[in-house]
Amino acid sequence: MTERRWWADGLSAALLAALCWLFYWRALTPNPLDQVSFVEGDFSGQFVAFAHYQAQRLGAGETPLWNPYNLGGHPFLADTQSAVFYPPRLVSIALLNLTGGSTPQRMYAALQAEAAAHALIGSLLMYAFCRALIETAYSIPAALIGAITFAYGGFLTGYPPLQLAILEAAVWLPLILLGILRATQDAERLDWAWLALSGVGLGLTLLAGHPQTALYAIYLSLAYLAWRCGGRATGKLRKFAIGALILGALGGGIAAVQLLHGWEYLSATTRGTLGFEAKGNGFPVNDLLQIILPGVFSLYSPLYFGITALMLVIYSAARLRPAEVFWFGVLFVALGLSLGKGAILYDIFYQFAPGFSLFRQQERAAYLVAAAAAILAAQGASDILHDTAQSPLARRYVAIFLGIAAGALSFSIAAFAEWLVTPSESLANFQRVSFSLLIALLAALLLINLATYRNRYWLQWRAAALIGLIVFELFSFGRTSPNFEAIPISARLREPPALAVLRADAADQPFFRVAGVRENFGTLYNLPDIDGISPLRFAHVERALKLPNRERVWQLFGVRYVLSPDRELPAPSRILYEEDNPYNPVRLHALESPLPLARVMHRAWIEPDEAQAAGYLSDPAYDAAHTVMLAAPPPVALSGAESAAARLLALEPERWLIEAESPSAALLRLALVYDPNWRASVDGVPAPILRADIAFSAVPIPSGKSVVELTYQPSSYALGALITLGTLLALTLGGLFSLAHSLRRRARRPPA
Repeated sequence: MTERRWWADGLSAALLAALCWLFYWRALTPNPLDQVSFVEGDFSGQFVAFAHYQAQRLGAGETPLWNPYNLGGHPFLADTQSAVFYPPRLVSIALLNLTGGSTPQRMYAALQAEAAAHALIGSLLMYAFCRALIETAYSIPAALIGAITFAYGGFLTGYPPLQLAILEAAVWLPLILLGILRATQDAERLDWAWLALSGVGLGLTLLAGHPQTALYAIYLSLAYLAWRCGGRATGKLRKFAIGALILGALGGGIAAVQLLHGWEYLSATTRGTLGFEAKGNGFPVNDLLQIILPGVFSLYSPLYFGITALMLVIYSAARLRPAEVFWFGVLFVALGLSLGKGAILYDIFYQFAPGFSLFRQQERAAYLVAAAAAILAAQGASDILHDTAQSPLARRYVAIFLGIAAGALSFSIAAFAEWLVTPSESLANFQRVSFSLLIALLAALLLINLATYRNRYWLQWRAAALIGLIVFELFSFGRTSPNFEAIPISARLREPPALAVLRADAADQPFFRVAGVRENFGTLYNLPDIDGISPLRFAHVERALKLPNRERVWQLFGVRYVLSPDRELPAPSRILYEEDNPYNPVRLHALESPLPLARVMHRAWIEPDEAQAAGYLSDPAYDAAHTVMLAAPPPVALSGAESAAARLLALEPERWLIEAESPSAALLRLALVYDPNWRASVDGVPAPILRADIAFSAVPIPSGKSVVELTYQPSSYALGALITLGTLLALTLGGLFSLAHSLRRRARRPPA
């Protein structure tokens, strides 16, 4: 690359960085008067809460394998959205811990900055891919158009910043594609170094923590590799097979530290209980109009990538060459998948494409629409600039641009008529449609000027005007995003006063559970809550949580405190604190007779059918305080005695230590969520862990005093960590070998 091109690419990168700041500046500014912040919801209740816990554990030098603060406890690392080993998240946490540690507000700000950084990463990587893909003299402005369209279109600026794992998994796709493009440029062989870069991109996508987005990236990457290898000749099929194997091995190897344990957990979660009807939801067909009428039919418009970019895509389609065929195929397949069960295409993928039957919300295929549209818009921009430099374009293209503008005008007339009939209800839609009309007219005028006025001297300025129009359109629409509220971060996630009262009351009895802490804020405030919003949860825990007898649920989980708007609970309690306001009343109840987290049991009820067991447990007459429900007879003979004691000595995230005393052999029943990765020992001797009361754990103990220790030791995590370390070592050694080989070749080259 010439020095001039390096400067041009450097200026383009600087422009993309400036645009990222322009889009997110109010979320990044320290001035509370100007500051906006992401709305609370999934962003605060899931990602801020999990990242804050992760920062606390990593800051203490511990790996967060288990989270005791939600759902009665669940495998934190295995919940893929926790993104425990995602490198950018580790950087964010390291910076926080080096500058004073994590608080809910500081983590809120850090993750907002992380979202903005990923918008920049996505734009830079898409720029690099389009720059490499497009070989005309106008590849730089075209690549800028592709980068801006991808990073600031309706998908990446819609709900993904709030569901941060989607955004962070999505932005690495251009890196994977760039590696494949460069690796396959030689028709005879694959360039392993570039393919390794694709593997790194895939590994980052997998570690980011959204498996559905990663699945889309994997299928698109394999399809692009097959397209680049081309044909069905034996040699080319072999080239594709080797490339796919290397890509999968590197990507999977890098992410194995999280993937293996996550897959083990996924097989035991509620996802396996959902069928086609529950998983097939997608866009209604009328939502396809989001492409030209954003914000009219739904809160978000993930199919919107800009009217100006749409005209460029259509121009590319009108000139359709083999290079664009693949991306138009991706565009239309993704649109079909985004309709879910509303189109037959999803039925085919559901039955025959591995992985598609695991996920809900098929409208997320808009991710592939966004990527393909950005690439086609870049190609269309390159075509129109290059063609205009050669000769004026045919009049049919002028007709296409005018036709789109006329379509926008007709929608505006319809919206105006609706506004005249119901002005109070349709004003917002009229304003949005009018904005679309303005953009369509400006884009048509600019593109018609490009298509008909041949003047190479002014072409670069018209290219700049085209980029400016796309920025104006996407950023103006982005300012209306429902993601932001004019609330400073300092006002977010303040700990409710009720929790201070709870902590004070529990000071002398530190081992307890609480019910009713909203979202995943048990994790945020380090309170062992039995509720939570994590979409992945053990199926047996979900069954226990949904028992119709709420008092029994609290007994099984060992709940002592309940946060509720109600004055009366289905169990005797006393109110410790209340905020009696008409909008959000809060009352903190202390249950009068809570069951402890550890109990010695001498009676068992054997019921192998889980549904039947749930029915017995829900019966108020069932004696849950003295009876444990098992699926099979226990390995010890139970006497039915009553005098026994258990005392919790330590309760840590991955370790329980209990001292138990019993006159005869018994079962130590623990309000510890059953997971086969827990290991038990009694007086230092390994002991089995039985599943008790549908979702919990029990350990056989002998007569007399004994010390029982349980530790969380998932072997899948250990194996995954070894695979990841081995993959990273292989990549490092391969990189060093490649560098040494390159230096030797350069040293042998004769001087010019």
